[in-house]
Amino acid sequence: MFSEERLKDLRKILHENPELSFSEHKTASIIKDFVSEVVGKSKLFILHEPFETSVVVEYKGGDPDDPHVIFRADMDALPVKENSLNHYVSGNEGIMHACGHDIHMTVLCGLVAKVAEDTPSKNILFVFQPGEEGAGGAKKMMESGFFDKYNVKSAFALHVTDDLEFGEVGSNGDVLFAIPKEIDVVFKGNSGHAAYPEKGNDALAAASSFLANVEHKIRKVINPTEIFLMHFGKISGGTARNIIADEVKIEGTLRSFDRNIMSLASEEIKNTAENTAKNFGCRSEVTVLGEYLEVRNDPDLFNMLKKVCDDIDIKCIEKKAGLVGEDFCYFTDRYSGLLFWIGTRMPGQEEKQLHSETFFPLDEVVPEGVKILFSLLTLQ
Repeated sequence: MFSEERLKDLRKILHENPELSFSEHKTASIIKDFVSEVVGKSKLFILHEPFETSVVVEYKGGDPDDPHVIFRADMDALPVKENSLNHYVSGNEGIMHACGHDIHMTVLCGLVAKVAEDTPSKNILFVFQPGEEGAGGAKKMMESGFFDKYNVKSAFALHVTDDLEFGEVGSNGDVLFAIPKEIDVVFKGNSGHAAYPEKGNDALAAASSFLANVEHKIRKVINPTEIFLMHFGKISGGTARNIIADEVKIEGTLRSFDRNIMSLASEEIKNTAENTAKNFGCRSEVTVLGEYLEVRNDPDLFNMLKKVCDDIDIKCIEKKAGLVGEDFCYFTDRYSGLLFWIGTRMPGQEEKQLHSETFFPLDEVVPEGVKILFSLLTLQ
C-alpha cells in the first residue's frame, strides 16, 4: 500500500548505502525488495534486469497492443565525502548521493506503489538506470536491446535542484540540458636536462602554447553567436624543475547545445593540438572520455506538465537550457520525452549546490514528485 512513511524509510536506506556507477548491487537489491513488497503476488508486474545492477519493472495494465510509458530514475552516487551535519549520512566512506539520485529512486518506487494500489489501465516501464554520472548508463541500456521489443509512447524523468523552491518545477519544450564532452589532450616529447634544451622536446611548452591559443582557434571556426564552452581544469606532467617534460596531460570539458557545433569545435581542438605539437617537435593525442547528447524535450509533453502543475497547484517555470549534461538524452533521442527539475529549497534556506557534500533534499519532495509523475501518467 502507498505510504509516505514507508517512502521516507526507503529514502533513508538508499541514502545510507550509496554506490558508484555500475557498482549499484545493494541499491538494486533494495529496490527489488521494495517492489516485491508493494506489488505482492500481482501478475501485472514483471521484474527485469537488462544487465548487471539495472532494474526495470514492467506493468501490464493496458491492452497488449497499447504503447508503454517509461519513467526513469538514476541509481549511482558520487565520490564525495558527506557532510556529517546532514540529517543522515552515507555509510560508505567517501561516497554520497550528492546529486539526489536517492530521491529520484524513491520517487519512482513511490510511483510503482501508487500504480500497484490504483491499477491504472496503462502499460508502464519503471526504469532504474545505473551509471548516470558520466558512465553512460542510459546508452548502455539502449544498446542492450531491452527496449527494442516495446512500443514506447513517451519517456519521463525528474531531477531535484535547490535552484528552485519546494513547490516549483522547471522545464521547457526544447533543449534543457547541453551536450557535455570530457576530453584529455596529451603532449609527448623527449626528456633531457634543462641545461641542454636543444637536446629535448618540451611537452610542457607545447601544452602551454596549446592552452594559450586554442580559444582563439575555436573562435575562428564557430560563429560567435553560438554557445560553446571549453574549460581545461587540470594539467599534469613533468618530473622535476630541471628536467624537460616528456609528457603532459591536460584534462578538459566541452559544452554545447548543438551537435554540429560540438563536432566542429572538437575537430579544431584536435587540429590545434597536432599543429602545436609539431611546432615543438612533439606528438599529441586527444582522447574522448565521455560524451552525451543534448536533452531535447517534446513541446507537447511540456505543455502537459504545465497543465498537471496547474491542476495540482504547483508553480511551473519555463527554464532556459543549462550547460550541464544528463544521459536521459538517450531516451529523448529515441522517444518523445520530458525531463524536468523539481525544487527542493525550503523557504528561507540557503541554496545548496548539486554534487556538493551539503546537498541533502528533504523527504517532503518525494510525495510531490510521485504526485506529478502519476498525474502525467493519467494523461498518457
